[in-house]
Amino acid sequence: MNKSTNSLKKIAITAMFAAMTMVLTYFIKVPTPGGGYIHLGDTMIYLMACLLPTPYAMIGAGIGGALADLMGGYFHYIIPTFLIKPLISLPFTSKSEKMLTVCNAVMIVPSGLITVFGYYLTRVALLALDKITSQSGFFGSLFDSVTWYSALESIPGDTIQAIGSGIAFIILALALDGVKIKKRIGLA
Repeated sequence: MNKSTNSLKKIAITAMFAAMTMVLTYFIKVPTPGGGYIHLGDTMIYLMACLLPTPYAMIGAGIGGALADLMGGYFHYIIPTFLIKPLISLPFTSKSEKMLTVCNAVMIVPSGLITVFGYYLTRVALLALDKITSQSGFFGSLFDSVTWYSALESIPGDTIQAIGSGIAFIILALALDGVKIKKRIGLA
């Protein structure tokens, strides 16, 4: 296979995974206390990161996650999601013939921590922005311990989200490895 055909294949797979990330984030969601929701979009990001080289996985993750926020009306999360989702793909590797390796299974943990911490910081910033017209203003609110404490409410939902995505990733990666998907699509 020549280089341009291989690149085109990677772009097509990236677009497909970005679309699946958007669909599985937007359409299949379970609300959590605090206004968030559990979805399978992150699972698609993990799988994409195990199939494709890092730059492709990062682009697909950012686009898919941001589109889900756009479609869902979560406009204030589009930019943070576009930044956070590519970061959750970073710990995974696509260099093995298999998707589910010990390394990729362990990388669920740092990826989940990136999700939880990234959206916690996003919540802090949004709470500070919400108080921008208050007497303390944005920076006063940003450095107010009440803002940081109030943002803690997002952590349980985001943690459940990360755990659910990790479990779904293990199940789907095992199934895809069973049919030797990387070899079938010519990425192994």
